[in-house]
Amino acid sequence: MTFPFATLRRRCAFLVMTLAAAFLLAAPMPGLATDLKMASGYPDSNYLTLTVRDFIADAAKRSGGSLKIELHNNQTLVKLPEMMRAAQTNQVAIADVRLGNYGNQDPVYIVDAIPFVGGDYDSALKLWQASKPYLVDSFAKRGLKVLFAMWNPPQGFYTVKPVTSAADLAGLKLRIYSTETRRMGELLKAEPLIVQFGEVPQAFSTGLINAMFTSPQTGIDTQAWDFVKNLTMVGALFTKQLVAINSEVFAKLPKAEQDALVAAGAAAERAGFERMKALTAEQLTLIRSKGMAVAEASPALIAQLRKVGQQMQEEWMAKATPEQRKVLEDYARLSK
Repeated sequence: MTFPFATLRRRCAFLVMTLAAAFLLAAPMPGLATDLKMASGYPDSNYLTLTVRDFIADAAKRSGGSLKIELHNNQTLVKLPEMMRAAQTNQVAIADVRLGNYGNQDPVYIVDAIPFVGGDYDSALKLWQASKPYLVDSFAKRGLKVLFAMWNPPQGFYTVKPVTSAADLAGLKLRIYSTETRRMGELLKAEPLIVQFGEVPQAFSTGLINAMFTSPQTGIDTQAWDFVKNLTMVGALFTKQLVAINSEVFAKLPKAEQDALVAAGAAAERAGFERMKALTAEQLTLIRSKGMAVAEASPALIAQLRKVGQQMQEEWMAKATPEQRKVLEDYARLSK
């Protein structure tokens, strides 16, 4: 059967228009919004959440409004230990990954949890400078692009009774949050137990723990004053989390949106660090207002913690690869 030329031409034109329409429906149009999901682990009032929300708003502004990120915080969509996997599998495009949850996968993820390695504000930044190339490369191998780092504030011991020396910690059922802080608890002769952030109140209520080592922010988030009456601040370490995006998702974004994410991440890292420094004093005031006694660690306790930190650092170096050890070597050079 044959068709007249005019009929064949009309049919071809119809086919071309149909295919073009299908392509336009399937392909993203310039100027249309990009919607991404992000998971984070902390409540609305937590300064980490505030920093993330500022990042989201800044990225939207820098992209001219085309980049929209929907935040699911407070572990409502993804639990803290599952953040990395969620971003790797694109369950969410962006996640706030707490490095301490992955110390069994790579020792560099928990180098900042060794007491007095990066134990003050300036040293914490230098440790990030030394470890950033390694961590960015490590995340890239896992299919993730690092956008920025966030720091947890100076740490302290939350206890029923005051702590003046390491002897006061012996035998306490101590909540910690990483493999390295668990080792610290062991060396202090406590009974350390990793308890995830959202499970802390229940762990106190059931007697699973009777003390914890963490920041003023976590003390507020978990209402520690309901369970203990003393906070002994030691500083000692500034653990981190990295906000990262699925690499494939990032690669498919328009260049303008990629640039917006990178620039907003750099700004959030700087602003978040300054926010962390400023909030610590306010948080300690709030904790005191709840009836808790807040004290700086005694020289004796600090000396004992430094000894523990030195042993942990030696153990860390012994199990690390040459590439991993280079992180601490670079940090030592920056600290001179």
